Amino acid sequence: MAVYQCFANLKFIIHLFRVMKKILFLLLALGLLLFSCRDEKPIEQIGGSPELAPPTDLKPDEDGINTKVQVVDSLTGEVTIANKPVASLSAAIGPNPIIKEDPNKPVPVPPKPETPQQERIVRVLCSNYWVVQGLRRINDGDASRANPGAWFKFKPDGSYDYGYMQNKIGTGAWSIDGKAGTVHCDAPLIGDDREWKMQIAKSEDVMVWTGTERYHTPSITAKLINLLFIPKNRKEIGIDW
Repeated sequence: MAVYQCFANLKFIIHLFRVMKKILFLLLALGLLLFSCRDEKPIEQIGGSPELAPPTDLKPDEDGINTKVQVVDSLTGEVTIANKPVASLSAAIGPNPIIKEDPNKPVPVPPKPETPQQERIVRVLCSNYWVVQGLRRINDGDASRANPGAWFKFKPDGSYDYGYMQNKIGTGAWSIDGKAGTVHCDAPLIGDDREWKMQIAKSEDVMVWTGTERYHTPSITAKLINLLFIPKNRKEIGIDW
């Protein structure tokens, strides 16, 4: 009888172990599911400190060009309100283009490279047309569909033209920071000023741009290809959709 009871207890323990194992696997799977479905929110930084999430009452301006973000000063802890562009590249690109001239006109200044690295950046930028083949903006799926086909034509005199497909948007002024590897675009339209961190391929026919904290756009990354011409359609930049 004692042997039978011991055998019964052993079967019960094995059954209980199997049940607990299934529960643990279920909890683990549920945890992984919740982790994969969580909302990803970009962290924007000024001076190395993350921005506070903008309150719900801060909405895009009436003109639709900028929205508001709260910025925390990393040294003083002071919170200020700053403008952040709504558009990824230009307010004039998209189904509802906005064209608002900036009263402060860009003033081109010819670049004066001082190192071989700076000379290379200027030479590459001023080579033909740089066309956006792909763009990604965190939490903005529409941006990847709206912006391929935008282009930039940098000139040795410090000016640049930019547009979308066969439509020219305007002429601005550009400058570089050779140490930081950035190009600053002073645009003729309000809301179109940008600064980009550049990565240039060894072949010098492809670049990757990433937005900087200067205009609160580090969540934007674009791939640009070098073309001899302004594209007329997506197929000419290797896109079939």
